[in-house]
Order: sequence, then C-alpha cells, then structure tokens
Amino acid sequence: MTHKLITFLTFSILTLSATAQNKTFTVAAMNVDGLPKEINLGIRKISLNPDAKGGDGAKAISQKLATKDYDIIGLSEDFNYHGSLMTAIGDKYYAGTHRESIDAGTIAKALLNDNTFDTDGLGLLWKKELNVGSEFWTRWNQWNGKFDQGADGLIKKGFRYYLANFGDDVLVDIYILHMDAETNDGDLAARESQMGQLADDILRINPSKRPKIVMGDTNCRYTRDRLKTLFIDVINADGRYEIKDAWVEKCKSNTYPTYGTHDLWVDDLGYKEGEIVDKIFYINPKYGMQLRLNKFFVDTDFNDDNGEPLADHYPVVANFTTRGTLYDPASYWSGEYNTEYQVYAEMYNRLLPLTASSLQLIREQLPALLTEHVSAGSDIVERMKSFLHDFTLFMQENYEANDNTSRIKNPSFEEGVRLQTGQVQGWTVAPDVEEAFISGVIDNDEGKAIRNFNPHDGDYVFNTWGGYPANGFYCRQKLSLPLGWYLFSAVLATDYENSVYLRFGDYRESTGPQTDRTRGQCINIIGYHPGGSIIIGAESNGWFEADDFRLSHLVYSPTGIESVETDNASTLNPQLSTVYTLDGCILSAPRRGLNIIRRPDGTTQKLLVR
Repeated sequence: MTHKLITFLTFSILTLSATAQNKTFTVAAMNVDGLPKEINLGIRKISLNPDAKGGDGAKAISQKLATKDYDIIGLSEDFNYHGSLMTAIGDKYYAGTHRESIDAGTIAKALLNDNTFDTDGLGLLWKKELNVGSEFWTRWNQWNGKFDQGADGLIKKGFRYYLANFGDDVLVDIYILHMDAETNDGDLAARESQMGQLADDILRINPSKRPKIVMGDTNCRYTRDRLKTLFIDVINADGRYEIKDAWVEKCKSNTYPTYGTHDLWVDDLGYKEGEIVDKIFYINPKYGMQLRLNKFFVDTDFNDDNGEPLADHYPVVANFTTRGTLYDPASYWSGEYNTEYQVYAEMYNRLLPLTASSLQLIREQLPALLTEHVSAGSDIVERMKSFLHDFTLFMQENYEANDNTSRIKNPSFEEGVRLQTGQVQGWTVAPDVEEAFISGVIDNDEGKAIRNFNPHDGDYVFNTWGGYPANGFYCRQKLSLPLGWYLFSAVLATDYENSVYLRFGDYRESTGPQTDRTRGQCINIIGYHPGGSIIIGAESNGWFEADDFRLSHLVYSPTGIESVETDNASTLNPQLSTVYTLDGCILSAPRRGLNIIRRPDGTTQKLLVR
C-alpha cells in the first residue's frame, strides 16, 4: 500500500448520499483590463493600454465584486493589479495561481531577447465555502502576432482547467480561457486552431462524465468566426455530450447567429440582442448530472462615478442549477476512443466513482490522475492500476463482505433448459438465437467447451459458440442495489487469444488474452454504486463461457488500525516503520497531533501525540 492511500485509513468513506442534492450557483466571466497604460523603459515609453484605469480601477472593480454574489469568477487580463483587485474580496474568495505581471524590466528583456512573458492573465476566484482544485494550464498551440495584432505571442495565452466541488456529490469541470485577439486572417486561423484544441481537450483528454462550464474572453463573434462549426458542432457531434451557449439560449431563443452576416453590435442592439466576445458555454453529459441554465445577463453595473466602464468588458453572468446524480451506473459510457486511449478510458471509468468519496481525503493523487492531460507514451494507465491495487488492498483490510448473491437471478446457470438457444433464465443474452445457451460441464457434447472449469458450482455454465455478431456476445442482468461498495466476481473463459470482460455498471475488468479454453479465470471487481439500478454481467467480442457470478456488499469494519495516545512521541519507537501525516506526507519522526505509523509487516497504527 503506497503512502498516498494512508489518508483513507483514518476516515470512513461511505458518506455519500444515494441521490445528489441539487445545487444552484452563479458564475461570471470578466476581462478586468489589467494592463498598465504604458511601460517606461527610460529611453522611451511604450503605450500598452491608453484607456487603462490602473490600480484605482482594479480597486473599484473589487468593490463592485464585493457587492455581488457570484460563486465562481473567471478572470482574463489579470496582469498588473491583482493585489488591488483582491482588496475588497480577499476575505470572501480564494484565488487560483496568479502568474507574472508585465513591468518595464520584463518587457525590456522580452524586446531585447525576443522572450515571452510567463503569464496568461487568467485567474479563477471562488467562494471560500467551495472546494476548487486540480488547476492545470495549457498554452494554445497557435497564435498570431507578437508585437502587433494584439501581441498574443508576447504572453503565454491559453486555457486553465479546475475541478469544482459544490458539496453533496456535485462536481463540475471549469475551463477559463483567453483566445487570440484581432481580426486579420492570421488571427482568425489562430482562433480556429484554439477552438479545435479546446474541443480535443474536452472530448479526448478529459472525457469525464461531469458537467462542464467553459467561460472567458473568446474574441469570437459567430458572424465572423466559425465558432459554431468548429467548437459547438464538434462537441454536439460526440454522442456523450451536449453543449450550449448561455447567451444564445436565453437571448437568441437557441438560434445561433449566421456565419458571414453582419456583426450584431451592442451599440445598435443592446446587451441582450447584441453579441459580445465574452461567453459562457455549458456542457452536459448525456447521462448523469445535468446543468440547467436559469439566467444569463451582462452585468452593466461596473462603472465609475462618471458612468464610464471600469474595464473594456462588462462581466457576463450565468446562474445554474444541477439536476440528477453524477454517476449513472445503469448506462454505458460508450464514447469513441482510438486504440491509443481505449485502455485509459476504461481505467478512467473505474476511478471516476471514487472522486466523490475520496476527493477531500486524497487531495492530489486521485484528482491528478483524472485530470492529467494524456499523451502517447504516458505511464498514466500504470499509475491508475497502481492506485487501484492500493485501494483494493485497503478495501480488503477494512471492509467485511456480506454475501448478496441472492440478488442475482440464476447466478450459476443451474436453472433453465440446457442447450435451449437464446433462452437463459434470468439473463439477457446475445446473440439471442443459436449461439447463447446453458451447456454441461460433464456431458461430451458441442456445448461442452471447458473440461476443468474450476472452481464451478453445479453442472452447467453459460456458453456462447461460433460466429462473431456485430454487437459481440454477452450475458447481462439488471439489478437494483442500495448504495455502497460491492465485490462482484465470476469465472470466465475463452480462447484464440480472446478476452472476456466482467461488467459491474461502468466498471469493466478483463481476463486478458486467453489461449487455453480448458481453464476458467476468476475475475473480481470492487466498485461503488450510488443506489438504484445497475447492469451486471460478462461480455466479449468473441465466444466465451461464464459461471458462478457472486456479489457481496462490503461493509466498513476497520481491523488493521490500532489507536494509541501518548504525551511523548518518543514513547513509541517507530524503528523500521514509516511515519505519515494525515495528508500522506512522510515524517522523520512522530510529531504533535495525529500520525499514521506504517510497520514493515503492513499493519498500520494511529498515534495521537498531545
């Protein structure tokens, strides 16, 4: 068991509700215009932002934000006045990473050495009662202009990802971004590349079942940019998701402006009908938790005493309510994956249900595995397997298995008529004619393929035989289970280097390629189920045989941890043992507070030093 998993040992993780509570929250995206008016290089001055309000403007924006009730705020152009921006809201909001400002020294260095500022101007603020983490930054692959056309290449523009936890099993992916500026052919091409890069991140690199919000300064108008074709339509074409633009939904009756027509200027049409470049998109998975858009508006309250805007852009604001549960184990997550990412996608689906129960306890390892930007050659699958191995050991050490096999109909295939094709009592099978049946394990007939199917219960097994149907072979059954952790197992066999998968909702575990059909392999899955219906069974692209399905409900009963209290850490000699904090950090010796002692024999002890 690795030290990261030690955190589990001090808490019961069965704290989830069967149905997630609905949450209502408000997000805002705002370009705060944080560039200075000019940079003084001594021998010359460079004008950067003639209309900038500077530090005083940032303070005024902060005072306005303090009167609002936004739960999450996505910032762009938060460069030089971040401290001023936080003056009135620092006690209300946490902030993500603020990267480098732009000052005379750095701009001179950039001009002389053709460097790029290590800043993106992006920032995320969230109310302190929320839990937001897993920050990950990605630079755009393409941009246009370094000292002209918006100087996009002078800074490291891109997008950021965050995982927001609203409590009660409500997890939402948050993306904030700032896209290429200006309107010449190079700028349009750069933005089109960025649309594709962002869509790829959402669909391939972070294919979570969580709803997602994407917001920020896109510098796009539907009338001049192929935003609908290259981003909206691409997301909607994937069978797993549906994306909507909050402005289009609430202000344009779900009708997107037509590409190539006249721009919809706010000066002519106002802030409802007119299009601005700051946008809020939301993406719902087809199954599981959904976001419902309650309200969208442009908050024009951000003006100075003279009625002038405090920044180039007013914030765009959307209010959402969640509906449903995050995990829908009765549905299959059947996204399109090429061979390179198939194994990753399957491992991802096995880890996903752990987030709700362990996000607060494992603050780095699990969220990092689920949000890592994966590329060819990554060892993430092996790290996922290692995590699951450690987690399984923990479950075995701290949970008792209560047999629930009686919930499965005909679990050992002893009921029904042998060799009656397509008719397997209690199960839905495929194919439903000629090639799925119950066969004997003793009789020497065509249905007998396994001689030493051991262990096995009774005289019969489920058998598929011959042919390769388009949808593969399977035996499935729908159960209704209470929430909790389960151990699900079966004995499976095949040959010709085929593989068979055991299925427990969205969890799949493979036998791996098999060549000897006389040997059955016992496959186990430990998985969390939030309550309600679930699909269980076995499946393969080729023929297979199955027997002895077993189901146990795992009940928390820690046995491997002793508790010791002492006034002096030296009274315990952790010789040849490893000492951890609750967060999984290794210590040289026990310290005041609660420590976790891991002994060489694998046992664990809690030590409270007063």
